[in-house]
Amino acid sequence: DNECTDGTHNCGSGYACTNTAGSFNCSDINECNGSNSCSSNASCSNYDGGYSCSCNSGYSGNGYSCTDDNECTDGTDSCHSNATCTNTAGSYNCSCNSSYAGSGYSCSDVDECSSGADNCHSNATCTNTAGSFSCACNSGYGGNGVNCADINECTEGTDNCADTNQQCQNTDGSYTCENCLQDTDCRINGQDTT
Repeated sequence: DNECTDGTHNCGSGYACTNTAGSFNCSDINECNGSNSCSSNASCSNYDGGYSCSCNSGYSGNGYSCTDDNECTDGTDSCHSNATCTNTAGSYNCSCNSSYAGSGYSCSDVDECSSGADNCHSNATCTNTAGSFSCACNSGYGGNGVNCADINECTEGTDNCADTNQQCQNTDGSYTCENCLQDTDCRINGQDTT
């Protein structure tokens, strides 16, 4: 008799029956070698008489059905606070935000002022800030820091040329007070004062 083919064996599911002379043997079937219903995002573990499925890292479920974990929205990512998290299948990526440099897991501020990445005017001062920078026109110049123009202290009356014997002369970013000779016409701001 062949107990394996006539169904008189007692191997049970998960076991393969092998006929022997006058008897039979039961051996474990390794379902993890292809005949299992684990999710494609799960790993299979064979055991004597069966198998189990467990979702891979980055996935959740019962092993037979596994869905991607969104580490970015559930807060399980390890991106730096100055980085952006992007979910991927089974994982995530981190990239440093603009004005920061690094791996995404570690980000440091880029000093735009010392690296020359700022857009401050040549007559402005650049000040680095966390994740950015600011521009301010130097003394004697007016504007928003990106655009700076010379202030004419003589025509605006902000000079400190003391008396009528001094003439204000505007210079780039400043002014000078020139003394007038008393026997010569003194012109202040282009006007004859004598």
